[in-house]
Amino acid sequence: MKLKREFYQLPLQFDLERMQREIAQFSDSEWVPHHENFKGNSAIPLISVNGEFNNDFRGIMQPTSALLRCEYLQQVIASFGEVVGRTRLMKLDAGCEVPLHSDINYHWYKRVRVHIPITTTETVIFQCGDKRIHMAAGDCWIFDSWKFHKVENNSNQPRVHLVIDFAGSSRFWDMIEDIPENGLISGKLLNYQPKKQVKLRTEKNNYQIIMSPGEIELLVTDLITDVQLCHVSSESTKIQFYRLLRNFVSDWRELWLLYGEDQTGWPFFHRLRNEVLKNVSQFDKNIFITNGTSAVKTLAQLIIGPSMNVDLTSQQTSPSIVKPLNSPEPTKIGLTRNSPCHCGSGEKYKNCHGKLS
Repeated sequence: MKLKREFYQLPLQFDLERMQREIAQFSDSEWVPHHENFKGNSAIPLISVNGEFNNDFRGIMQPTSALLRCEYLQQVIASFGEVVGRTRLMKLDAGCEVPLHSDINYHWYKRVRVHIPITTTETVIFQCGDKRIHMAAGDCWIFDSWKFHKVENNSNQPRVHLVIDFAGSSRFWDMIEDIPENGLISGKLLNYQPKKQVKLRTEKNNYQIIMSPGEIELLVTDLITDVQLCHVSSESTKIQFYRLLRNFVSDWRELWLLYGEDQTGWPFFHRLRNEVLKNVSQFDKNIFITNGTSAVKTLAQLIIGPSMNVDLTSQQTSPSIVKPLNSPEPTKIGLTRNSPCHCGSGEKYKNCHGKLS
């Protein structure tokens, strides 16, 4: 999410000793390597799609069996009072780093990542844009994930953060607005309360089967605004790019008014997505957003890919069941990577919606 500043330290503090005791129960085998195989990066899902051991963003978010073993971490997550999305313990091994990257996809566009360091040292450095800070153990931070950022663990010890994703209510953003530019208001300590039962509110609706034309238009307008602020490309090139995007919005709305989310319209929505990607590909090397990323890449990850999620219609979930921590990845009912795509394109899912999303 774009923020006004690179970093905000929240006026919250947590029982460090209790958090460290709870994460100490996990064995090395329970830490799963990063899905992109970043060296020394691993995680334990605490809230995930269907409470299963996965890295998914789309679907009903539920506590995992790992979180159910951590009484205080449940209290910490619940203390924000927010509707929570994907949440994990994230480990960075000694001498390793989280590579420089920017979060431009749909999930992160309107969500922040709350970082609560549990084990760390002063030589663990978080960089966002041109700012570099150390997040001290027991503190609480958010940062501008739209800008390029990375983490360096220059110590001889692993670093572990509790990382919570949510969009944030007005209560949360009012708190952020009150954080002064220089200095921090005193932090409130959340004490551990033995046997306290908490109620976690988790995301139930995070991706649409077919994205509404209103949201398509909002995202396209935001993307165009970002491109306008980047002065690398010529005005004539930008005008061509803008016209293609505005035509896409108009044609998407036309299809929506005719079909809505009805399955008969899926092939037409899919064809339109392919057409716009083909037409904008000519601009991949000469139109950029303010953080330096290709505007075409941003369009694909922020809008085109997430605009259709027809595979969600085939998922069967049981909210009362929490899968074991090391259970295998679930198979989506009626859908595999080699199945015909649900949209009716005639392509395999892995070469169609599976590729775009």
